[in-house]
Amino acid sequence: MINVTTVLHYYLYNVLKDKHNRQSTYLRLAVTDRCNLRCRYCMPEEGINFAARKELLTYEEIIYLCGVLGELGVNKVRLTGGEPLSRKGLPRLVEGLGHIFPKMAMTTNGILLPPVLDELVGYGLDHYNLSLDTLHEDRFFQITRRDEFGGTWNALEALLERGIKTKINVVVLKGTNDDELGDFVALTKDRKLDVRFIEAMPFNDDDGNHHLYLSHGDMLANIQQRFPDIEPDRGEANSSSVAYRVPGFLGTVGIIPAFSRSLCGSCNRLRLTPKGTMLNCLYSTKGIELLPLLRQGIGRQDLADLITDFVLGKHKDGHETQRLEQSGNIFASMTSIGG
Repeated sequence: MINVTTVLHYYLYNVLKDKHNRQSTYLRLAVTDRCNLRCRYCMPEEGINFAARKELLTYEEIIYLCGVLGELGVNKVRLTGGEPLSRKGLPRLVEGLGHIFPKMAMTTNGILLPPVLDELVGYGLDHYNLSLDTLHEDRFFQITRRDEFGGTWNALEALLERGIKTKINVVVLKGTNDDELGDFVALTKDRKLDVRFIEAMPFNDDDGNHHLYLSHGDMLANIQQRFPDIEPDRGEANSSSVAYRVPGFLGTVGIIPAFSRSLCGSCNRLRLTPKGTMLNCLYSTKGIELLPLLRQGIGRQDLADLITDFVLGKHKDGHETQRLEQSGNIFASMTSIGG
């Protein structure tokens, strides 16, 4: 039952705010749990039970749901997965989303991007985060279990040639690629390119990837060995990263404290899984199952009220979410949650 406070809040403000006075304006939309890579820190090589097509939100259901979110003040969507481009007909979805959200972005490994890039940009999807954890072809295979380094690098070149806003996402793995942080920072010297180093998350590993974890502070110290003059930079509002810049470089550097969770206080995100579960946090295990409601014909107002009530109960941060919603370790693949 929807509480009176929620209803009054919606009609007075028509926005999604939680009990900590944070407004949710950004949707992380996972369109598929499938991926053409098998990154070791994200998913096992075999044995994943991918969702059947009937278990996924259809494009029409996504558009309907996003239309309601747009009316509630959500103004940005990021397409994630799995690998979002592995879902057939994705440009058709992007075209529809472009009529709802003024800002659209995608996180992708880029392998399937070049043939559809111009079409996607034409629909308004003009911000891309490219997942690239190493600059070495042999190490790329070691991390992803696939010989596709060239495909990702070609996508990076295509994005930069067109002057498209591009960030590289680097999941930092202790003892695997932490010797490359300086090389990634060097890419920002002559390129309008942003590099984001991400703390390894505790997914898909017998010990929760803890042996791979390198903290924000350790990453910064690593970078300072090569670039001692790196300095704090003014980051974007509600950013999930702490921003830095080397003086004179065209691009920027950021560190995302995904595991230490030090930036939760400014979180403005909602998450939607491929199966239609809405989550308030990456560490959530309790959400609202929207797919059956959509297929039962839920009306726009009832859907808006349900989502408003759900967001109102968002926890303070990822630590609180994990403590209150989870038991044991976190072993779900990122493909089932959305990156």
